[in-house]
Amino acid sequence: MVTINTLTITIHDKVILDSVSCLLLAGHITAFIGQSGAGKTTLLKSLIGLIPVTQGSIIVNKHQLASLSPVQRSEEIGYVFQDFNLFQHLSVFQNCIDPLLVHGVAYEQAAARVKKVLTDLEMIASVNQYPSQLSGGQKQRIAIARALCLQPRVLLLDEPTASLDPVNTDILVNILKKLAAQGLTIGLSSQDMSFIGKVFDRVYYMKNGQIIEHCNGISLIDSCPLISQFIKM
Repeated sequence: MVTINTLTITIHDKVILDSVSCLLLAGHITAFIGQSGAGKTTLLKSLIGLIPVTQGSIIVNKHQLASLSPVQRSEEIGYVFQDFNLFQHLSVFQNCIDPLLVHGVAYEQAAARVKKVLTDLEMIASVNQYPSQLSGGQKQRIAIARALCLQPRVLLLDEPTASLDPVNTDILVNILKKLAAQGLTIGLSSQDMSFIGKVFDRVYYMKNGQIIEHCNGISLIDSCPLISQFIKM
């Protein structure tokens, strides 16, 4: 679970996020939607400490984010970047195991964990391939696998369908729903309204660095006019 209280981020005297408050619940997929520049990615990056917070607080599984070291943050929160950030000179296996070794996990244990996660995501056949040999959907699954290998309780994804075709988008929907059913806290940003309509449990509509409206389920979408209109665009 992630609790965000009156979060404000100012960069070069410009307010990027303005008193944002929201919840990401365990076992739920929480989506942040809005036009480009609304503050969605800034919000997600602030949750892993990539962008410093000017004011407000972020509580991750009862821990103040500001009190966690970078290593502790990466163990609490997994992050999948829009461009995946895979190391091109490393194989799939190496991309996934290296973070575990850096965190002090014994090689045998790390290797077993990597193989299990890749098997769960149906990517074990690509274990010795390199990112250049993979499709966009496969690269994304490897990026998700790398994040999951650290066994975080929160998974964040920035614009996860930006490089995906409809088939791989549906695969992603199934993966995220399965992870949420296992109790993972999932947060994502997206402008892909077809995808959002299939996947969200909770959704926040952002504009100009503020949360303008939120909806707690697809069954309540008609009572959230801004979100309903945006999703149907």
